[in-house]
Amino acid sequence: MKCKPYILALMLASAATAIANSNVQWLNPDYDFGAIAEADGVASGQLRFVNSGDKPFSIISVHTSCGCTTANIPRDPILPGDTAVITVNYDPTGRPGKFEKKVTVNFSDEALSPRASLRIHGVVIGTPKTLQSRYPVDAGIMRLHSSVIPFGDVRRNTAKSDFVEIYNASTDTISPIWSNIPPFISVAPLVNVIPPGQQAVYNLMFSGSRSPLYGLVTDSLFVAPDQSHDPVKIDIMGVVVEDFSNLTPQQRADAPVIAVSDSRLDFGSFSPDSPVITRQFSISNNGKNPLILRRVYASDPAVDVKVDKSSVKKGKHAVVSVSLRPDALADGILNCRIHIISNDPEQSSIVVRAVGIPDDF
Repeated sequence: MKCKPYILALMLASAATAIANSNVQWLNPDYDFGAIAEADGVASGQLRFVNSGDKPFSIISVHTSCGCTTANIPRDPILPGDTAVITVNYDPTGRPGKFEKKVTVNFSDEALSPRASLRIHGVVIGTPKTLQSRYPVDAGIMRLHSSVIPFGDVRRNTAKSDFVEIYNASTDTISPIWSNIPPFISVAPLVNVIPPGQQAVYNLMFSGSRSPLYGLVTDSLFVAPDQSHDPVKIDIMGVVVEDFSNLTPQQRADAPVIAVSDSRLDFGSFSPDSPVITRQFSISNNGKNPLILRRVYASDPAVDVKVDKSSVKKGKHAVVSVSLRPDALADGILNCRIHIISNDPEQSSIVVRAVGIPDDF
């Protein structure tokens, strides 16, 4: 059977490459540092190879994938049959957890493979100072990068993700257990194995469609290193907003238009021992389609808000009653935001301020 010319050329090229590569025999192209202590400083390892060819060659240069990794190469030519060593140094300062770096070696002999790609890896046991800086939340045998996850704005028909990074500060493997997860939050993976000195990243997804409320939504969930340790609380917050991106020009023209009778509700001066004080303002619809009040709420627990209707027809208005309990004010002064979330695409979120001061201020 006759080979086509290009197939024959391909076979010869492959054979030549195989012969050239056989001149370098790597004894350990992968070096495992194991667990190293950050406090011990720079750690060194060796990548060894043999010149299995019939002529000497040299190493021109070595490149690493990170400035934390350096390499010392032999300066003299490597003779046939000789074993050579590349010493690789890894600086663990400020780098707790698992690491993996690439080391690329360039040779002088063009007959050799132009470069070899090697790997070093290991785990850094961080110092207390480094762990405090990178994982400031102390949760017993594990540490977290944060205990508050702010998702920002989350559109009602979409989802938004953030993450929690957990570091295992113990000498044993841990399997974090998540609990009390709100229905609009998902965690992946729910359970993961984290060896000593290593970290894992958990993805948290906030689903706007599953949220019970529009506007600011706050809740919490818990994570424990295992069943024998107490869990730590992680607070989550997001602002659920309506998505108007798919509205047509005609739908925008026919949309409701919100207006409020007062942008500032003044409770005047009051005694800290006063009974409940109530003020009112109105929300009007100056547009064409019904105005849907998704949520009306106050930022201060001393203030209660009630609306007499949730849907306002064209040309009509709703009455908002705002009640103040002076004895419940944290610092005695009233400076509260009343948030109004509606289906007005131009002003889906507006604020009315409620203010007042105690008599003896």
